[in-house]
Amino acid sequence: MLAMCVAYEDSLPSVTYSCGVTFIAVAIPVARTDAVSRALESAQTAKSHGADLVEWRVDTLAEDPHASAAIVRLVQESPLPCIVTVRDQSEGGAFSGSDDERIAAWRAASSAVPPPAYIDIELSTYHARAPMGDSAREIARISSIGKLDATRVILSFHDFRGRPPGLSSRVAEMWSDPGSAIAKVVWTARTVRDNIEAFELLASRAKPTIALCMGEHGLMSRVLAPKFGGFLTYARADAHGTAPGQPTVEELVRDWGFRLINKSTKVFGVVAYPVSHSRSPEIHNRWFRAANFNGRLFAIGVAPSWEPFKATLAELFGHAPLDFCGAAVSMPHKENAIRFVKESGGVIEESAQRIGAANTIGKSSDGRLFARNTDADGVVEALANAMRRAGGDGNLRGKRIAILGAGGAARAAAFGVASRGASVVITNRTASKAKRIAEEFAVASGEAPALDVNAKALSALSKERFDVIINCTSVGMDGGPAADQNPLPAEVVFDERVVVMDAVYSPAKTALLIHAEQRGAKCVGGWEMLVAQAAHQFEAWTGKRPPTDATPSR
Repeated sequence: MLAMCVAYEDSLPSVTYSCGVTFIAVAIPVARTDAVSRALESAQTAKSHGADLVEWRVDTLAEDPHASAAIVRLVQESPLPCIVTVRDQSEGGAFSGSDDERIAAWRAASSAVPPPAYIDIELSTYHARAPMGDSAREIARISSIGKLDATRVILSFHDFRGRPPGLSSRVAEMWSDPGSAIAKVVWTARTVRDNIEAFELLASRAKPTIALCMGEHGLMSRVLAPKFGGFLTYARADAHGTAPGQPTVEELVRDWGFRLINKSTKVFGVVAYPVSHSRSPEIHNRWFRAANFNGRLFAIGVAPSWEPFKATLAELFGHAPLDFCGAAVSMPHKENAIRFVKESGGVIEESAQRIGAANTIGKSSDGRLFARNTDADGVVEALANAMRRAGGDGNLRGKRIAILGAGGAARAAAFGVASRGASVVITNRTASKAKRIAEEFAVASGEAPALDVNAKALSALSKERFDVIINCTSVGMDGGPAADQNPLPAEVVFDERVVVMDAVYSPAKTALLIHAEQRGAKCVGGWEMLVAQAAHQFEAWTGKRPPTDATPSR
């Protein structure tokens, strides 16, 4: 049996947290007696991937008249120390039977040799229905007498709707109860800021505690449980977990480096709305691992306005134990990033100041924040590489470049290539927007002698020749309103001397790139640009270039 680092005095009452290890418990629902063999196989697979415990969720099985033998088998043949849980419907489970059926399931589990390490019972059930609480305490008391393998009680509370009222008092109640070994509180996060409250509960724990947030905003609490001394975190065995937001065991161990997370782990985020499509966590976390840098980057969805952005970033950077060190900022918050750093008294670096947007926030050695725009560097680097592949030297000076679009990506691209001496033409379906950006950059980049920014109608592209065409619109993007369209007029002529770049990285080959490639142009996709700008972010945060051999494939 796994040493659970929980010290008992006499038979039960005093519990002391004395372990620095956070365990991974894989939650496996077992609905019927004929599902036991498959469940045991799933637990064995989870063990091979790195799980420490298995939680047998026998919610509906407990209602079966023949449940006892199946539960005994689950416990006795479990490849890992186990938790037996019969979760009531009132707290997100599937059990709708009687108290007697639930007590029978616990007694069956405790009769196994060895018995389960824990039984989980809801706080409301434990106190409101005396026979249930008495039975749970009795099972724990009897199993602990004269045995090394004792069953202990996890006292739990769950809220699938959001943050429960009176959260702190509920947790205090669980901590003070001498009949439970572990306190567990789980709720659905409304925003990423709920994770901070979970971390604060762990930091002030009076006994071993599990504090986790469910849903898309709660992943941080699951992954960073070791940083704050959580007793365990839950993972799923397959596509269907027992709570929303559970990663698999393999994802925790392999992708998140769960075993290496500690108090010194630095935290980063990609902040956007929506954010679920972002590849930034995959890219940066691979680089962190390969560079032996103790950092983790999370996807952080923040509603598209200033107030949620300000509140979220202020809390993340302001919670010292979290050690939040930087954010990759994507749409629609790049202008908010400038404002946030400026209001915090930080430094707005030249690129971000001129572009009017930042995609990178970091923290200097003196603790001050800085805002930087690495999009411009990413465009230039990816473009130069493509030009070298086409037989050139990668030098942009004197090149004639057309940029499609008038948004933040277009602004960054225009600044980047113009500052390297290129002649830039901004094109957009709405000419007034292109003209406005052109005028702004003509002033902002006045010291670049080769700058020639002009606003042109999109149709003008068919009448002029360019060395490079860059799409900075969302046309062609998966999930967008024009996913299968080409942003260029059909009459635009390409040949082998033209380089066509698309900022869209999903799909890998957009309609624009397919069209250009068929006509002999050299093409570069958005993935190369994404990786290039991410590499500059990584350097801004760590002081080192990323190990490029660890870059994930497209």
